[in-house]
Amino acid sequence: MSYTRNYQETVSKTVTVRYDYPKSENGGSSSTTVTVDIPVSIDIDVDTRQFDDSISDCKDQVNLLTGSVVATEVAQIASKIANAKTIANTIVDGFFGLIKSEINQQLNEIKPRVEALIIELVQHQQSCAQKKIQFEGDFARIADRYTKIFQDLDKELRNRILALNQSAVTIQGKLSSHVHRSFSDISTGITTIYNKEGSQLQSIIFASGIKNRALSLIENARNYLSNEKNLSEQLKKILIPVNYHVVVNKHIPVVYFETKNINTSDGNIISSTSIQTLCSGENKNKLKEYFTLSNKSWNLLSAKNRNDINTFMQLELRKREQEKQPITPRIAEQIMQLWSNNTNIQSNY
Repeated sequence: MSYTRNYQETVSKTVTVRYDYPKSENGGSSSTTVTVDIPVSIDIDVDTRQFDDSISDCKDQVNLLTGSVVATEVAQIASKIANAKTIANTIVDGFFGLIKSEINQQLNEIKPRVEALIIELVQHQQSCAQKKIQFEGDFARIADRYTKIFQDLDKELRNRILALNQSAVTIQGKLSSHVHRSFSDISTGITTIYNKEGSQLQSIIFASGIKNRALSLIENARNYLSNEKNLSEQLKKILIPVNYHVVVNKHIPVVYFETKNINTSDGNIISSTSIQTLCSGENKNKLKEYFTLSNKSWNLLSAKNRNDINTFMQLELRKREQEKQPITPRIAEQIMQLWSNNTNIQSNY
């Protein structure tokens, strides 16, 4: 900033002054010493505009340099963050890509084995079903044969017992007929005497028979329950345990499709042939109403569900190729091609 300063001072100075005096008797010149006070006033004007301008220019340059340094630092940090994210994403993508490729490779290696094992299991299932039918027929024939043998043995044993105890049986028949005539003859007085005792005896015999039959029924029921318990224990060891106290929803897959014309639309439902009542009568109408009035959103099938359906269709086509009237490979290939090309299949489950 420009400014002005004033400095005042008095300067004393001793000087020798020479003077001349007029001519007189002698005339001449002389000198004397004189002290003189000289006032000095000095005004100093300092012009700093050029320096101020240079300082302002330096300040602006320093500010620009500071801004550029800050911007450079921010850009460097952002670049480091972006590079770190890029490196991290590249590493993660590469790692998961490697894992995915290895898993896909393992799946591709395992898939033919699994399909072969599934086909083998299906064949074993069919063989087991045939063996079961054969064993049931063999058991029925063996049971009939041995039942007839035991019935013949019972008859032969009864005849031999009757032959060995013929005299006792004859006496028992005579006594029975004699006692029966005695008690049935109302003209004798013995009937009146023994009527009460006979009634009591018949009641006791009848009650004994009922008791015997009741005990036999209880014993049969106990044996039946014991067998059922043993069977239940064996089934629990074989089958997957299920908590019977918890209500579990069981889902049966069905296929619902609609055929739409210009003015009308018709819905049809297809289910398993082993459950005929599911898509007949009132149940079919309920399913149609459920699909048409359902508030659930329809979404495309997931990749897992498509793979499961694809595996099921391949197994079904292989089974159909082994039937008495197999489908041709061309039809099977056309079915799989239609299934692969149809990517707009939706589900609301």
